[in-house]
Amino acid sequence: MRLWSRSLKQLLLVALVLCVALVSSGCIQNPISAKAQDIHRLFYIILWLALPVFLVVWGSLLICVVRFRHRRGDTSEPRQTAGNNGTIALFFIGPLIIITLSLLFGETTLAKVEHPDPPGEHLRITGFQWEWSADYVDHGFTVTGVTNKKSMVMELPVDKPVHVTLLSHDVIHEFYVPQLLFMKNAIPGHPNTFSFTPDKLGTFRGRCAQYCGLWHSHMTFVMKVVTPEAFASWVKHEKKVSSSATTCPVTGSSVEIEAQHIQWNKACLGVVANKPFKLQIENKDVGIAHNFAIYDSPKRKHQYYVTPTITGPAKKTFIVPALKPGTYYFQCNIHGPAMSGTLIVGQPSG
Repeated sequence: MRLWSRSLKQLLLVALVLCVALVSSGCIQNPISAKAQDIHRLFYIILWLALPVFLVVWGSLLICVVRFRHRRGDTSEPRQTAGNNGTIALFFIGPLIIITLSLLFGETTLAKVEHPDPPGEHLRITGFQWEWSADYVDHGFTVTGVTNKKSMVMELPVDKPVHVTLLSHDVIHEFYVPQLLFMKNAIPGHPNTFSFTPDKLGTFRGRCAQYCGLWHSHMTFVMKVVTPEAFASWVKHEKKVSSSATTCPVTGSSVEIEAQHIQWNKACLGVVANKPFKLQIENKDVGIAHNFAIYDSPKRKHQYYVTPTITGPAKKTFIVPALKPGTYYFQCNIHGPAMSGTLIVGQPSG
């Protein structure tokens, strides 16, 4: 009996070591906002609520293994029992208490996470196959990633609320920064909104956490939390870059453009003013849909023209109505600023 007692102590010691290793394994990231801190706290609340279940189940199993083991030479019939009312009551009451507490703490935390923060920066973030773009609504510029070439880099001021409208125009994507401790889905046709206030400086890497196609693993982005002064300087630089003039020669009443690897092969097109022009689009992205839309500016207050979607590989030609002289903006409405450029409408060059 002393040997089995020693073995039981060893098993319990191993179980304790495994519990400590699991708790301290670093599977949960350090939070960078008050809402993330609430989720972090909930993680440990649920862990401690689940611990009694673990101990009761494994403790009962170990007791049964030791106490009711088959002993060599013992051929007698084990004593039969009809049950124990106290055990049955505990079986129902214990889990009911644990589930009730889990729901109470869980719903309270969910309400805090879903509650909008005070007014602050407004971002419209779009996920597309396979990158991200972020439109800084209050500042009038957009940052974007390029599939398989560069990740989107977005900057946020520390201790200032951030309100995000999450969009997708193709398939479901999921916005995930581990240090925020929550994920949000970007669902086509159903904008999702959330807010948070980053309270720690640093560079944090995010990704799409919903399998969305061939290059899902490359759909990453970088979120930098900086001082207000650094953010103001970055905004000034990005606005200057976005307002830089792009020019190209006006060659006639016909233009060609190709889409491949979620990019246009031209950043500028030039056509003659006041005349309809022929637009030839070749989509080389197999199984991916693109379209071509013309707007007044990157702010897209007025849309002048848009083609139907073209799923690659395919080549189609369209006749675009006449446009007045000026500088216009074009993009694929499915993939946004990652597939955009300048349309110059004027008189033929030379």
